[in-house]
Amino acid sequence: MDTPSFKQFACVVSKEGDFNAAAFQELLASWLRPLRLECSRPFLVGWYNQIRAETADGTQRIEAPESAVAFAILSVPGYLDVVAEHYARERPKDAFVDTATNAILQRLRDLIPAELDAEIINTDVGPPYYHVQSIGSVCGGDEHIEAKDLRGKGEDCEAWEEDLADRLEETRDPKMWGTQPEMRRKIFGVNVHPVWGGWYAYRGLVVLRKGLQKSLAKPEPLRFLGDKDARRILAEYNLRHQLCRWRDLSESHPPECRYRPEEFFFFTETSPEKRRQYLEMRASLAPAATSPYPPAGNVKK
Repeated sequence: MDTPSFKQFACVVSKEGDFNAAAFQELLASWLRPLRLECSRPFLVGWYNQIRAETADGTQRIEAPESAVAFAILSVPGYLDVVAEHYARERPKDAFVDTATNAILQRLRDLIPAELDAEIINTDVGPPYYHVQSIGSVCGGDEHIEAKDLRGKGEDCEAWEEDLADRLEETRDPKMWGTQPEMRRKIFGVNVHPVWGGWYAYRGLVVLRKGLQKSLAKPEPLRFLGDKDARRILAEYNLRHQLCRWRDLSESHPPECRYRPEEFFFFTETSPEKRRQYLEMRASLAPAATSPYPPAGNVKK
């Protein structure tokens, strides 16, 4: 089956004006797949805005009709190859990941029919800025875990939380975290994916202002982690975030569902100069690649 064409995107709006979110999701997922990107399940803008109202005083709202359909776009292991190919072809001066993502999102803007009034945002850049953990939770794409959610689950749960807070207070530098005990002891929550664990990243948001579907069923929050792994992930995330052990769902996390070693080092590297040197070395090994963006109807699933 061919990947979606412009005409196929236009066909997700019926003659009656009803938006078929499931059909659009299938087309979007097919187009993104060769680029090592995935899209979330469809969710309604109103679901996200409600969470922001309940948890963050309504900040970072999506300005669109409450029944407008939206999708999150996330990168998965292998996305570094797309970034490297874009660098070899375009030689951006900086923001190597974002320039690759922006090029993909621009291609997507060109494909989606104007009738849907799409807003497509790189969520790593902004503005506008949106809370990707809220998006991941509301669309049923990943599980959000907090220390408070583990209270009452086992005889030692309170002791575990207190011990972790003590360790954080001992190890967090007051120069960075301040002197207030509340911040130095704070256990931050994190989202994990049922397949990729933490080895993924939200890259974009697609909001279809005129793609309305009031009857869309809201998914139940994902709950797939056991208490032991949830504790391990929270501890690793807060104590040794940079080692990325928290990204594994379990001690037997499949290697094919995590970053390759070079992806681990590239995406955790904060020096733009080192990132550029890596991409230059990659580019020297092979001629510039042709455009990786799937044509409108010529790439197989």
